[in-house]
Amino acid sequence: MPYQKVLIAVDSSEHSMRVAEHGVNLSSQLGASIAVVYVIDTAKVNNEGKSGRLPQEQIAKLKIEADKIIDSIAKQINVNEFERFLPEGKPSKGIVSIASDWEADLIIMGTRGKTGIKRLLLGSTAENTIRLSNTPILIVPSKS
Repeated sequence: MPYQKVLIAVDSSEHSMRVAEHGVNLSSQLGASIAVVYVIDTAKVNNEGKSGRLPQEQIAKLKIEADKIIDSIAKQINVNEFERFLPEGKPSKGIVSIASDWEADLIIMGTRGKTGIKRLLLGSTAENTIRLSNTPILIVPSKS
């Protein structure tokens, strides 16, 4: 199966640059179209441990920041032609939803390699995405 549409998932981490580099390099070798997704995580936990949703004005600020991050990554890796998606919600669900809607043939994303308590409490976006997705996924480890 040829990869014609590659979805690159990024966030605010420094590792996202490496993920994007891998995605762009592979896409150019394959002649594939590129889309970049940055999911605005709207979940919040207050001081009492209750979960909820971030206020809309804070979400709007996060979208502006996400747009700037995508622009910065695109400029640094010298890519001009790509689609961008900024969905709101849980990152793994947002990535899978965009991959399905855009009909991506491959998702490229990173993993930070959380272990122990952090992984138990926060989970792994990469692991959750793998569980939810029907689209093949290429994982770029943070130590690569």
